[in-house]
Amino acid sequence: MISEIQIAIALVAAVITAILVLRLGKALY
Repeated sequence: MISEIQIAIALVAAVITAILVLRLGKALY
């Protein structure tokens, strides 16, 4: 089963990944 904690961790990881991608995109282009 998927717990709420795992869902929260996944959401945080997704947000961090999105921010890193945007920062890299701005740095490269």
